[in-house]
Amino acid sequence: MLEQPVRAGFDSTGHQTVDVTVRGGYQPDSIRARAGEPLRIVFRRQDDDACSERVVFSSPRLDRRLAATGATTIDLPAQPPGEIRFTCGMGRYRGRIELFDDRQPPVLARLRGEASRLEEPIGTAVVLWICSLPLIALIAVFALDWSAAIAVAGAALIAWVAGCLWAFRSSARPT
Repeated sequence: MLEQPVRAGFDSTGHQTVDVTVRGGYQPDSIRARAGEPLRIVFRRQDDDACSERVVFSSPRLDRRLAATGATTIDLPAQPPGEIRFTCGMGRYRGRIELFDDRQPPVLARLRGEASRLEEPIGTAVVLWICSLPLIALIAVFALDWSAAIAVAGAALIAWVAGCLWAFRSSARPT
């Protein structure tokens, strides 16, 4: 059974570390650590069960023998966000490491992400505006001069953009 995740701490040298006791399973069996940084796990074996002799990691593929007494230190290289599973050699003891990325993306990446969210409604608004230009031109020929027609076309573009942004935002809300 997985327990509440234990967050990896930092030792005096600045490395992420976590201690895991091996006694009828792994305590803790759920670990949270920062992605993109190496992780040091210190296994302290406290039982003679054959199942506790080895630990096997899913990513990177590691299979290590644990010392019968004392501590065995395993250094995992920096990994991307995601989950790493580890088990005993027989698969009876199980654990997992959740790698998370809590760093804020750079300003340009955040702006790019915001812009990509707007591509669909803005694109729809521009298509609708282009489709309405013949009607605007027809009205301009009969009722307005050219400067007024340009103002009406600009107002129509603003109205289409606002309407599409509102409609897409409303449709994205959960019901």
